[in-house]
Amino acid sequence: MAQKTALIVGSTGIVGLNLSHHLINNGWKVFGLARTPSSEGGVTPVAANLLDEKGLQASLKDVSATHVFITSWMRQESEAENIKVNGAMVRNVLNAVALSRSVQHVALVTGLKHYLGPFEAYGKGQMPPTPFREDQARLNVPNFYYS
Repeated sequence: MAQKTALIVGSTGIVGLNLSHHLINNGWKVFGLARTPSSEGGVTPVAANLLDEKGLQASLKDVSATHVFITSWMRQESEAENIKVNGAMVRNVLNAVALSRSVQHVALVTGLKHYLGPFEAYGKGQMPPTPFREDQARLNVPNFYYS
């Protein structure tokens, strides 16, 4: 079986770093993308700014990942800005990795905001029931993870 190769976007964060260690310990080759990447524990570092599409493509030109894990997220002043900025980062990553034609799976790692909505909505009146299962409706508020 061919070795699986991961590109972990946000590899120096809590989730990205732990995911890197887990995959390496299970025989994966791991590329870790961050603005200031680390080669800790066998991760091949890739430096890039996710908002610089051309620079990101150049940084990933020699990376042929089979799996991409997007664990990066940049907090903005409003959910509208979160959607704009973080949506651009995800699009830029997907456009860059598409060039290798090697990707089999992409995972956008979500967290608390996926279920409870944007930060600006916390503690402001009555929130609808939190959707903890796939068959439950999404919250009816703007949310980066929905966009």
